[in-house]
Amino acid sequence: LLLSKSGDFPNGLANNSGQVGRHYFSHHQGAPVTALFPHNLHNWYGLPAQGVAIDNWADDNFDHSDVDFIGGGNLWVHTNRRPMSAARMSTFGKAPGWGSDWKAFIMQNADRTNSSYIQKTTLPYESNYLDLDPTVKDRLGVPVIRITAEYKENELKIAAFTQDKMEQWFREAGAVEILRSGLGRSMGPSTHAYGGTRMGNNPRTNVVDSTGFAHEVPNLGVLGASVMGTSGARNPTLTAQALAWRTAEHLAQNWRRIADA
Repeated sequence: LLLSKSGDFPNGLANNSGQVGRHYFSHHQGAPVTALFPHNLHNWYGLPAQGVAIDNWADDNFDHSDVDFIGGGNLWVHTNRRPMSAARMSTFGKAPGWGSDWKAFIMQNADRTNSSYIQKTTLPYESNYLDLDPTVKDRLGVPVIRITAEYKENELKIAAFTQDKMEQWFREAGAVEILRSGLGRSMGPSTHAYGGTRMGNNPRTNVVDSTGFAHEVPNLGVLGASVMGTSGARNPTLTAQALAWRTAEHLAQNWRRIADA
């Protein structure tokens, strides 16, 4: 859409309001917690997607009366330890990051550590956006997308809150050492990318309506997670599929009117 500028649409299709590319966001998936246990965990047994998820603090699944943020997060741990991930694991300050002492620590503790994967709600902000890079172009000479975005206070508060819950989970399971990573403010490319053509009733602040069709170009439908207004704490696939299905149904039921628009 940003590349579709013309005389009729000097800012690109459906972008007279300047909203295409705005409210970009991705899932905040950082801020892991890593634990060291006094016994083996049998991490080698699992497949990459095998693990356990705790949904108690996701979105509206808990009482928010004593917290100062919107949304929440899922707490995940996986049983898929592999040699390269073991080589990158923390030594919890008990050994250097190289040499014979490091090797000995890895040999003894590679199966005694586990890290969380905490996926959190991310809110949309107009100051987080996509635009065309003014200097960088691809091999065909087309400007590439530039991302200007960061996680803000709501996401960082969720990260700190869910780290507390993850640490509690690990300690109750018998962990003897805990390492909490930084909360993580930077945002970049992601397989969970949202926004940029946000859905809403107000044409001045949204690109498409509730059916996924553009306010300014009524026969232009947009399918995908770019229409979503927030992420929630869960993966986007089923929601993106449901929204695409609704857009397709609307097109099928109103084909003649849309085609003549």
